[in-house]
Amino acid sequence: MELFYLGTHHTSTRWWQAGVPLFVSRRQLEKRSRLPEATADWALDSGGFTELQGGRWRTTEDQYVRDVGRYQEIGRLDWVAPQDWMCEPQILHKTGFNVGEHQWLTVRNFLRLRDRLGLLVVPVLQGWDRDDYLRCWQQYERMGVDLERERLVGVGTVCRRQNTAEAGVILRALWPLRLHGFGFSATRESG
Repeated sequence: MELFYLGTHHTSTRWWQAGVPLFVSRRQLEKRSRLPEATADWALDSGGFTELQGGRWRTTEDQYVRDVGRYQEIGRLDWVAPQDWMCEPQILHKTGFNVGEHQWLTVRNFLRLRDRLGLLVVPVLQGWDRDDYLRCWQQYERMGVDLERERLVGVGTVCRRQNTAEAGVILRALWPLRLHGFGFSATRESG
């Protein structure tokens, strides 16, 4: 069964009462003093793209774990993304690291958060081209994580390429994993 999480940058109560699965950024929730109550399952995005615009993660792992604990009060939290490291060229330029280093930082953070938060945290594959994603998959395997047994695997650094053949090549290479594409849209371009 496929499940679509509606991504929203609004965290007003009416969104939480819509009764559809939501994908919500931690960066939006942190602005709220009172938390809403969910009427459907939802997932938490770490807000990494915005964080890494500054060249590094400003939110510490400890703070992220505390935030996740607080956001569980909303109810129906299905899963959370780790503090992953995107591989867009502009992000690599800001951090000064390469794709391999971003992948290792992503895998390491997943392992640490999985240790602290359990199965709530899903692994995320990062890369720029098809072979990068396959190498990231191998990094998880070397660390003892069988992605084929995971209930869901995130695919980062694809939202700006979702309507391209390149995105299709990447996603097909990751079969048979159960994937969540960060930032994918269900709308079709007219033309």
